[in-house]
Amino acid sequence: MIPNLFLLIYTASDYAFSNNSLIYKHDKKEIQKAFIWTVLIALALTFDLLTSLTGLLSVALYTIILIGLTFLKSKSNRNGWYISSELINVGLAIAFTIPLSGWISSHSYLQPPFVNYLLGLTIVSVVFTDIFRRLGYIPTKSGDSDGNFERILFFIFVMALQWWYVALTLLGMSIYRLIRYRKFSKMWLISPAISISFSLLWLLLMRSNII
Repeated sequence: MIPNLFLLIYTASDYAFSNNSLIYKHDKKEIQKAFIWTVLIALALTFDLLTSLTGLLSVALYTIILIGLTFLKSKSNRNGWYISSELINVGLAIAFTIPLSGWISSHSYLQPPFVNYLLGLTIVSVVFTDIFRRLGYIPTKSGDSDGNFERILFFIFVMALQWWYVALTLLGMSIYRLIRYRKFSKMWLISPAISISFSLLWLLLMRSNII
């Protein structure tokens, strides 16, 4: 199983604690916040690796490059660059992960299964929120708190194969939205469909040791 620690640093810092879409819209406060969170998340997830030269140099270099790429994001708002930038970041994380895979697995306090579980949880919640913003399904400044909570629950229950809880979550969130919003939105269907489908895929990938 691959310890996707660098990919977790990227997704958590760029999506969970800052609005990635606002970075592309040149929001200076959001850019500054992204810089700070990149450093904090990197330190939080790798503090035990920093006691060795290998860990210190790799984490420091990755964090510096990640900050530089975040700065470049703020220079363009084109969808083509959005996709290219994200692919570059994923490629960068993989480039750091592959040669250090064995070393990270034996030195990090975060074991690969837990890292990949957290990565899936991050993707299904905040990464998809940013995708929905880019597609215009939700407002750019929306935190999508309802959707995030719903997708996190679906991910947890699907990964645990608790299908009754999946059904209860679907029912509970539908009732909650009817009471709170009353007016139907296509996100009521898109969010659970995406989260259940992705969670099943992630479960398969983890059980197959592909990630």
